[in-house]
Amino acid sequence: MSATIDSFELKLDPPLQTARETLHTRQGVLFQVGTGPTGLGEATPLHPFTESFEACKQALERATKAYTDAGWPRAFRVVSKTTKGRLRYPAARHAVSLAALDLEAKQQETPLYRLLGGQATGQVPVNATIGDGTATETAQRAGVAKRAGFPAIKLKVGAGSIDRDVRRLRSVRETVGSHIELRADANGAWNRADAQQFLSETASFGLSYVEQPLPVEQTRAHGQLRGSGTGIALDESIAETVVTTLLRKDVADVYVLKPMAIGGIDIARGLTKRVRQAGATPVVTSIFESVVGRMGAVHLAASLENLPPSGLATAERFETDLAPDPAPVRNGAIEPPTDPGLGIEGVTIDG
Repeated sequence: MSATIDSFELKLDPPLQTARETLHTRQGVLFQVGTGPTGLGEATPLHPFTESFEACKQALERATKAYTDAGWPRAFRVVSKTTKGRLRYPAARHAVSLAALDLEAKQQETPLYRLLGGQATGQVPVNATIGDGTATETAQRAGVAKRAGFPAIKLKVGAGSIDRDVRRLRSVRETVGSHIELRADANGAWNRADAQQFLSETASFGLSYVEQPLPVEQTRAHGQLRGSGTGIALDESIAETVVTTLLRKDVADVYVLKPMAIGGIDIARGLTKRVRQAGATPVVTSIFESVVGRMGAVHLAASLENLPPSGLATAERFETDLAPDPAPVRNGAIEPPTDPGLGIEGVTIDG
């Protein structure tokens, strides 16, 4: 069999604000193998979580030739190279591994989540994400999320003062009540004193966790923030330090696992087990992929029992997509596709 790759670009509306830049589009590469059935994989890199787009595409070009010449083992060898224990091309490996799993599931005529070991066909709960805004704006958006049935809401914090974020969170809690889970994501915006102040002043709001309160350079200091009653989660730090190393250092309560940044849903599934064995909590999320990568993460989440709400409600940010969404968010949850493989049909690349 042969493999092919196609580059794509999808427009975001509204744009995606990261710690480094504002993204108006997401560039990716679709990796396909076979002709009937076809295995689909996606690489949508986002530096510094992953390699650059250029490095990713070049790695997939080499993997495509390797697969065509010698099959899966050679293709995986190309995208599985490491430096100091970290994958050089996690997004490229994600594409190759997802295509392999999608093809195998289709050949076995089973949905991907079952191939991964999942049994139930239940829904995958997801969180709503609310960006920066005034207390009134933030509360209004939280009210919309509550009415839409989301079981959890993640608020972006750290763009303004601690006092401002405290007012925003108080307003949200008063709006949604005590039964909806609240999370905060600081994207490494604070120093230790700011983080301690935030944890102290929001202690009565019942936050489940604060994500990446400190910058990556202070990853180990996160351990000193624990014990306040609000969990401490790591996200950006996972792009710099191997998860198993972080678990040994015992620096966090929650680990935000992005399959695209980790190197594939197969690796992410293994890490969820390691995180749980260490007494911490895994949360599955995405880095704004097309329907192909997003469905991979949905199947991963569906294969895991008792997983907290996942960060996978991102489809509405894209003006167009590579294929119709087989599993839209309804009442705060996603029903995983039950067709073989990823459950995606009609993929179209426009440039």
